[in-house]
Amino acid sequence: MEEFNQKIVVIEGPSGAGKDTIIRTLTQRYPERFAKLVSVATRAMRPNESQGNPYHFVSNAEFDAMVASGDIFEYTMRHGEKRGMSEKYINELFTQKKIPLKDCNLIGVKALKSRFKQVTTIFITADKNEIEQRLHRRGDALADIKVRMADYDECMKEAEHFDHVIINDNLEKTIDKILQIIYN
Repeated sequence: MEEFNQKIVVIEGPSGAGKDTIIRTLTQRYPERFAKLVSVATRAMRPNESQGNPYHFVSNAEFDAMVASGDIFEYTMRHGEKRGMSEKYINELFTQKKIPLKDCNLIGVKALKSRFKQVTTIFITADKNEIEQRLHRRGDALADIKVRMADYDECMKEAEHFDHVIINDNLEKTIDKILQIIYN
């Protein structure tokens, strides 16, 4: 493997394309090299969650202070709660010599690219029918599947703004392609 440099890898695509599976696979296989970049959120922690999984949970006041200090450099409101990216948490991963992996939209990509030198963006997709079948297999509710499939075409328009586009029709081949992109 190459000498470490401070690189961030964004993996994005339509719901059901395999983003979470890819990030989970990379971080489990190569825990010394990769870590999921966890966002900061103001919502309450659920019983099956813990600090740092799936968010760094903070109060509204803590979040606002992180924004005011410049630590949180990109954020959104979802369902009345704030979520954002923290430079502190990115730098902690760099200190550990890990490559942060992040699933985020174009707004997040632009924020990362404006703040960090090396951001590689990879758009993951699959055939629309295959994605719908994946959503059914993973047990998504029918109403959620309809919403996600309605968003598919709009999401696909974003692909042209990414550095690389990979069709995820085989997880192992997709992982190999991503590793080649990261290390070449």
